[in-house]
Amino acid sequence: MRKLFLLNSLALFTSFCFVSSAFPYEKGNLPIRACEDETKVSITLEEKKELTPDVLLLNFRVNVTAFRETEAVNLMGNLDESLRKLNLEYKGGKYSVRENCWWDKGDRKCAGYKGSIAYSFLLKNYSEQNEIFKVINRFKKEHGEKVKLEVNEPEWIVSEKRRKEAERELTVLIFERAKEFSKTASKALGKTCDVETINYEKGPLRYHPEQFSTFISAEASVVKAPQPEKEEKSVSVRANVKLRCK
Repeated sequence: MRKLFLLNSLALFTSFCFVSSAFPYEKGNLPIRACEDETKVSITLEEKKELTPDVLLLNFRVNVTAFRETEAVNLMGNLDESLRKLNLEYKGGKYSVRENCWWDKGDRKCAGYKGSIAYSFLLKNYSEQNEIFKVINRFKKEHGEKVKLEVNEPEWIVSEKRRKEAERELTVLIFERAKEFSKTASKALGKTCDVETINYEKGPLRYHPEQFSTFISAEASVVKAPQPEKEEKSVSVRANVKLRCK
């Protein structure tokens, strides 16, 4: 559903145009600047569209502990290979290995190594997350307490392809509104107004929380994860439009 904005601003701005054409321009915050034989007008337009999400974003991290550094790397490598075989779209796979150290009464002590590998899976169906958890579940059974799973809050999002399509559509709508506004300004000022510049701003979709806060136990033989609800996401495009009227 498409929503239009700034209609009240347009009406108020039009009244400013009438005033500026009848009285000399004085310092203030009016979006209009008069020159000797031309007038410059500016306005901000915005278009917004609600989209139903089509991709389930699943962020998770797997932590491993091992006696040797190479063992930690191999653990994560084996898990990565199993996840790749699922042929699901994902980003990430970046990993780190560090010595497992802590402080005890002012002394630094170390024992073994800790590793971590993180993924962001882009799933078309919520049931696909179960396939991922089954792989990790089997991996955990093989290696026991060496493997820990952290899952961020899964969320339905709008795919990048659909978001870009919506932004292109909204950009065209703003361009058409800018042309209509130039006609309105021309009539109000008694001049010929042309679009000088259009500076677009695209509103971000925020759905990438950083903190991994939800923990899932991988003890059950059958894994069936909850199904997140789909909540509509807003895609918006805002633009500052400047007119030159002669």
